[in-house]
Order: sequence, then structure tokens, then C-alpha cells
Amino acid sequence: MSVDLPEVIADRRHLHGLNATMLSDQQLAVTDLFGLRNQGFHSAPGTEEAAALPVPATLLVDRDGTVLWIDLSENYQRRSDPSVVLAAMRTHFDP
Repeated sequence: MSVDLPEVIADRRHLHGLNATMLSDQQLAVTDLFGLRNQGFHSAPGTEEAAALPVPATLLVDRDGTVLWIDLSENYQRRSDPSVVLAAMRTHFDP
């Protein structure tokens, strides 16, 4: 999830090597549903218009919407290592 506009997300994805689909959540509606609103220091760049940011997190969600696994990051620039996510997927999903 990102507070960026969809067109900004699409334009900047390549800068981070992202292939995953990203959700534009400017009003933090989905962020709040998962309890992931950053209640601490607002670390957005000076040009960021969002009142808050999501806590950096990686979630595995099943087709029913149940969160099976979550990994939270203290550093907004870091996400779960792919090997950690793959191990969680192997644990929670059938091969």
C-alpha cells in the first residue's frame, strides 16, 4: 500500500524494481483495516501530502481475506527479504 496516486506508483515502480501490484491508499482506509497506520514519526518526504503513512509490512492473505502471516518493518525503506516471504508462503499455502 502506498499513499501515492496510482499514476505516481506506476511511474516509480521501476525505480525500486517492483513487480508486485501496489494499492493506492491515500485515505489510509485499507491501512486502517489492517491496523497498519504509522502512529509514530511521520517520515514522508517534504513533498508528501499524506497526514500519515502505513507501517512498512508484508502480508500473506488467503482468498477469504484472512491474514495468515505478517512481517512488520521498523525501517520504512526496508521490506521482508524475498527468502523470508517464500518460506512463509511454503508454510501457509499448499505446493
